[in-house]
Amino acid sequence: MVESLTPLPSQVLPQSLTISNAPLSQPGMDYALLRKEGIQAIATLSGTLWTDYNAHDPGITILEALCYAITDLSYRLDFEMEDLLARPDHELDQPPLFFTARQILTVNPLTTADYRKLLIDIDGVKNAWLEPIETPEPALYYDANNAKLTFSNQDLAEPVNLRGLYRVLLEPEPHYQKGDLEAIATARLHQHRNLCEDFADIRVLDFEDITVKAEIDIDADADPQTLLTQIHEAIAHHISPALPFLSLQTLLDQGKPVEDIFAGPILNHGFLDDDQLRQFDRKTELHTSDLIHIILNIPGVNIVRRITLSSSQSPEQEWALDLDPQLTPRLKSLTATATAHDIKFYKRHILCNPSLPTIPPQPSTIHPLQNPKSEVQNPQDFPLPQGTYRELSDYESIQTEFPLTYGIGEIGLPPSASAERKAQAKQLQAYLMVFDQLLANYFAQLDHVRHLFSLDTTQIQTYFAQSIAHFPGCQSILKDAYIEYLERSPETATIALDRKNRFLDHLIAQYGETFTNHSMLYPNSTLAQRVLQHKADFAADYPQVSAQRSQAFDYTRNPNQLDNLHNIPGLKRRVARLLGMESNRQFLASSTDEGFYIVEHLLLRPRQGAVTGSISSTAPDASDTNPDADTEAGADFISFAHAITEFQPALYPDIVTCTSPGHGLKTGDSITIFYSTHYSGTYTITNPQADTFEIAHEFIATDTGEWVNSNQCPDPFSFQISVVFPDWPERFRSPSIKQLLYDTLIAETPAHITLHFHWLERDRMREFETLYALWLQYLSGHAPNPTEAEAAVTRLINFLGLGSTDIPDFPALVGYMVIGDDFVVT
Repeated sequence: MVESLTPLPSQVLPQSLTISNAPLSQPGMDYALLRKEGIQAIATLSGTLWTDYNAHDPGITILEALCYAITDLSYRLDFEMEDLLARPDHELDQPPLFFTARQILTVNPLTTADYRKLLIDIDGVKNAWLEPIETPEPALYYDANNAKLTFSNQDLAEPVNLRGLYRVLLEPEPHYQKGDLEAIATARLHQHRNLCEDFADIRVLDFEDITVKAEIDIDADADPQTLLTQIHEAIAHHISPALPFLSLQTLLDQGKPVEDIFAGPILNHGFLDDDQLRQFDRKTELHTSDLIHIILNIPGVNIVRRITLSSSQSPEQEWALDLDPQLTPRLKSLTATATAHDIKFYKRHILCNPSLPTIPPQPSTIHPLQNPKSEVQNPQDFPLPQGTYRELSDYESIQTEFPLTYGIGEIGLPPSASAERKAQAKQLQAYLMVFDQLLANYFAQLDHVRHLFSLDTTQIQTYFAQSIAHFPGCQSILKDAYIEYLERSPETATIALDRKNRFLDHLIAQYGETFTNHSMLYPNSTLAQRVLQHKADFAADYPQVSAQRSQAFDYTRNPNQLDNLHNIPGLKRRVARLLGMESNRQFLASSTDEGFYIVEHLLLRPRQGAVTGSISSTAPDASDTNPDADTEAGADFISFAHAITEFQPALYPDIVTCTSPGHGLKTGDSITIFYSTHYSGTYTITNPQADTFEIAHEFIATDTGEWVNSNQCPDPFSFQISVVFPDWPERFRSPSIKQLLYDTLIAETPAHITLHFHWLERDRMREFETLYALWLQYLSGHAPNPTEAEAAVTRLINFLGLGSTDIPDFPALVGYMVIGDDFVVT
């Protein structure tokens, strides 16, 4: 093997090319080693029957030809991986086998810092901040005495602070329209919204103009006009800094790890440094001491005699200026007026301000970055390596390596050769065909490596062969059975399925994932093509099912448009892929398809100005609610109470039977009864039946009342989702599949989110889907009948029983492993 050495400077060593005598990297490329190993194997197997291992022996000649062919195979195996996976020209339209760093290492925004990056990436947004909203609008209160949510803060009701709501504040660049920025930011945020989070207020801030007045001593040879420009730019950058976008190469030069560079959302203008972003937090006040340090760091400045700060909202201050939280600060523009009245320069007590009517712009020396959001010219991704297609299956018969005296190969024997001699040559050719076929198949297998690691499941062949019928002598030796052999697959369908399945498992494992075993997905069935397709879809869709696993759907999009079918939560997409279901299935009530819905409780919250009626979680029909009541003070929103229609004596003394249809209580549950003349108080449940339960109390008289769980959570909205399943698909009827559904959802749902499961029969599913469709129209603002759509929100809250359904007591999980007692689905 010829090795090209890197030339050293001519004064050290003249440029030269040498043949390295170092051991070869692959033993299969070492002809001498292969020959030695082959002779040792012959000696071991033949014993005393074969004693001549010299070069003139025909057996050694065959061994040497085979060793040479193996070195060729090993040489091709040592090609770069991009060459082994390269495609011929007619396959260049196929999707790539791998994802780039920008595709696979980035993630949907998870933190407020990620969202800030996403917003700063918008043209016209200079800076952005997210603030949690502690008090929703309208404000909600929990009346513990009556177990209800209300809009009134009377009767010692406690405020309910929803979590997951954010206020977004944007600092605009000059000359951008406020309304346009709000619309663009709203669309960008909702495209990347996290599950159980929402942006209740998106606002572009108006400016608070800051005036800096100072008296400054400068050097005798300093130019006041240049200094004024430099000071103004430095102070402006301190008051309202612009975060620069960095190129990929810049971050690599700084030594940033690749996984840290691409962590976070995909940006259009480059990359934002996390450390710099943390320094760009929103200012609440300005200090003159900071400005003094900034001014003194400018060459030519000697002393800052006096400095003050003021704004359009606050009078002049000598030490610190409080900023208006409803505005964003910016330094007053540099004008002739500012030169004459705000900043004064002195040279040895002589006032020497610029006297020009206008101040021409000066080149920046403090912050040379003029346009931090200019498009980064360098690539923002690593391109996939492009290999060279090597025609790896190209194989030439080992007959061509034999001396001409053997009478084989392309030349063969002369016409004058005897029939016996021709028969001997054919006999040798037939013997060598076994080796030729094996080697040809090895080269064909190597040529199809790209197919082995492909996600294409239209053909699942994993063993490959090629014909040697064109080799010398094959036409007269091979029979029709050989053609049948080539046409017949070298592997059975069962073997092909198993091997392709293991290849897909390997590809998925590259991302640290384990796909659900087919025996769990499809009980009592064998490995089938559909399982391979599910795995291939999961791997092909991995940038979405991984990076967007916590992403919610964009509720601002029109639900009536066809492209909205793919507007689904990332959690739903991921779980559906893992369980072999189509993630965009809708209208389940009219089909036998598998699927499910995810409803974020936070999106069902009351909204300012909405028409919201007083509802009850125990209402027998959601249409009984009153959608025309307003959210005026004193109006109830949700009642967590359940009706007790009757108290009767039980079979045992001091036990009372309570009738509450469909109560759903279990033995040992603790409830609080109120609105009862004789039985108000806290009790532990015993003997629960379908519509009755018992409490320990002396029977006094027949009565009515209401009950609520003693540990009732007052917030039915924050970080909670309802998962709605149809109960009629064949697989969903299996308890083991239900167990798998629960386990998968628990493991894949973010740990801070609580799950509620609902299994509906067809009529109930049809009712749910009607309300769900109206709710989506209400959220997006595309409802043909806004009043009906808004009323559907109230009905959907009632339908799902928000706040009144028990929070499932799920086990602790690591992956899919249960910690503690077994979790049994009932």
